[in-house]
Amino acid sequence: MSNSAVNKRRLNALKNAAEALHEKDPVYKRDSDKRFIVSLIIVITLALSIRLFITEPTLVDGDSMYPTLLNGERMLVEKVSLWFSEPQRGDIVICYYPGYTVSCVKRVIGLPGETVSIENGIIYINGKELEESAYWKYRGEIDLDMGEVVVPENSAFVVGDNRNNSKDSRAWGVGAIPYERITGRAHFVIWPLYAARSI
Repeated sequence: MSNSAVNKRRLNALKNAAEALHEKDPVYKRDSDKRFIVSLIIVITLALSIRLFITEPTLVDGDSMYPTLLNGERMLVEKVSLWFSEPQRGDIVICYYPGYTVSCVKRVIGLPGETVSIENGIIYINGKELEESAYWKYRGEIDLDMGEVVVPENSAFVVGDNRNNSKDSRAWGVGAIPYERITGRAHFVIWPLYAARSI
């Protein structure tokens, strides 16, 4: 047997003996347990931070955004861009109505300082018809007219794409949504996989 083979066997024997000693050593076991717990805490903290501050999957609950979004689909909602820019007309956003704790998904149509009105089913912004084809392919009809409403500062006027099946800024008690109650922008449908797409 060559010297290198003998040395290799001795090295393996020493390594195995050291590992056996460490396994029996309570201090080594405690250190190993501590490392595992610290690693687990770091992973959980990182996952929660990503979900709270960067991006999260969100369930579409209801038909208010039909046909753009279907009930039961999951969207990927990103939150970072709202730190640097305000919601824009046409954005699909996740928001919380004042007094509500459940989030909803709607489309921004009115921006701060703008006057929004609805006449004969047509949305007007500052007296001009909203050109909706620039933002979405399908426009739901609107049965009810709405007088002029001025969107307050740091707020957005939001509606569902399925206009007659959506509680949104047109509803009494909802109105324009303050920016601090808009938590993210939806860009992609991620589930079910066969329906994955950008929105």
